[in-house]
Amino acid sequence: MSDLWGNLQFIFKGGFMMVPLLISALFALTVAIDRWVIFGRAYKTKPGLLHGAFEKLKQGKQAEAEALCREQAGPVSAVLAAGIEHLKNPLEEMELAMKNEGESWVPRLEKRIHVIDTVITAAPLMGLLGTITGMMAAFRVLSDKGVNDPGAITGGVSEALIATATGLVIALLCLVAYNYLTARIKEFIYEMESASSRLVELRLGLERRGGHADTPKAC
Repeated sequence: MSDLWGNLQFIFKGGFMMVPLLISALFALTVAIDRWVIFGRAYKTKPGLLHGAFEKLKQGKQAEAEALCREQAGPVSAVLAAGIEHLKNPLEEMELAMKNEGESWVPRLEKRIHVIDTVITAAPLMGLLGTITGMMAAFRVLSDKGVNDPGAITGGVSEALIATATGLVIALLCLVAYNYLTARIKEFIYEMESASSRLVELRLGLERRGGHADTPKAC
């Protein structure tokens, strides 16, 4: 308990700017954990989804293939379901349906990511503001007491250094989280585009071979 109190005392030696710094770090951490969990569980494409859906399409089971995709809540399955739903429509309409579905998922993937981006920029600035206020306090003590109370002067310098270091640490950690999450978003977008292209390729192949897709020829 004493160690915890000692750590808290050290943190708040950074001055009043430590409060917004810690609040912003908490917001960023909450968003990062939320996106990490959703990307890793809710939106993750189940293994074998594409293979299973394509095999059903080759067998002429369009309804079953669409139902298989709609069982999942991820962006890839949603794009596939949109394409399969319009499988018997003109090719341009099918591609447009998948494109619109994919674009509708981008804001959901990027939801609240801007919070982390904002903290990356704001944390060092808040730390710099804490540095300025700490140095002002040190010079004020120096002006009032002269050099007879070096402990009071170093207290202001310590406040400045703690605030600066805290702002930089928060920004660096948020930068790592932001780059990871944006990379995952790019992966989802690539997977959606790849699934769309493969579905179009399958449809064209079935049309050439007169397979089970029973779709009209593209103009």
